[in-house]
Amino acid sequence: MACVLYYEPLVMMGPGVIAGVCGQHGLTVRPVARDQVGQTVGHLAGYQGFPARTEGERPPEDRVLVFCEVDRETLDQVLEALKAAGAPASLKAVLTGTNAGWPFARLARELSAEHRAMGGR
Repeated sequence: MACVLYYEPLVMMGPGVIAGVCGQHGLTVRPVARDQVGQTVGHLAGYQGFPARTEGERPPEDRVLVFCEVDRETLDQVLEALKAAGAPASLKAVLTGTNAGWPFARLARELSAEHRAMGGR
């Protein structure tokens, strides 16, 4: 099932605009809590074969969206709608066969490093 994993580093903020836009495009938003960032991306997306992990990880400092089973056309529409709606900036990824086995925090670190290498903050 198409969904978006959503991690918010600011405890007081909720998915708000992001959930609204995703919902309009038939996507379920699955919040990722700070104590879940050690779980694999595949586990958080509800995939079989990715058991729960007991190892903890340091929570990411950036807002992260991971699109799971979202076709390219829908992804493009959602990204454009998020921008138009003034959604807060987020690091974004698509679930792949490779990153499905990574802890969510590792994916966030990789995205953050890539963002900085490309000239982001």
